[in-house]
Amino acid sequence: MSYPLSTDNRLSKIVQDMQVKYGCHTIILYGSRARGEPNNTSDYDIIAIREKGDFLRDCKMYDNFYLDAFIYSEEAIKNPDISLVRIKDGVVILQKESIGDILLKEIKNIFDKGSPKTAAWEKHEIITWTQKMLQRAKVNDIEGNFRLHWLLHDLLECYFKMRDNWYLGPKESFRWLKANDPAAHAAFETALKSNACFSDVEKLIYHVTEIEKNENVVNEKT
Repeated sequence: MSYPLSTDNRLSKIVQDMQVKYGCHTIILYGSRARGEPNNTSDYDIIAIREKGDFLRDCKMYDNFYLDAFIYSEEAIKNPDISLVRIKDGVVILQKESIGDILLKEIKNIFDKGSPKTAAWEKHEIITWTQKMLQRAKVNDIEGNFRLHWLLHDLLECYFKMRDNWYLGPKESFRWLKANDPAAHAAFETALKSNACFSDVEKLIYHVTEIEKNENVVNEKT
């Protein structure tokens, strides 16, 4: 897969800046732009590699778009781990000696092996935490409102942890839910509306934690 660098002047400038400012010799674009599905607000998500130097993150507004660049040394990416799974669909824009191609191949192998399994105790903790947060949110004071937003934010990742699946961020996750679990997608859509009530959030929690299906997990700890 290739990215039409010649038609994206903004990305061309980003690549030049990474080379001049940080001495990067390999650039990988990932995220919605690499997948060919950007919208008018999509970020430029970049992995940049240089010969040596400390890890850096350069995130800023760039020509009215958000740039989020992670800058690694060659040594730092020699043995990639699951923290880089997010770049699995990345596209090499610039590279030295096939470093970008090799990295993406290694990341794809990690992804294909499947997400690490979530321990039974952690699933139990997720179930307990969601119930606790909902009860505290119902107090409806400033802390309760904060906890409600916290809960709604974390429930998406909790959904995938409960099922031992990769969590790849909101855009990919909601798309996956719409195709594979429309009931859960609908529950998220309802609970995330500004006029949602606590019963909507409670229904979402049941979809996320599958409490009935996980009674054995709870019973192991009681």
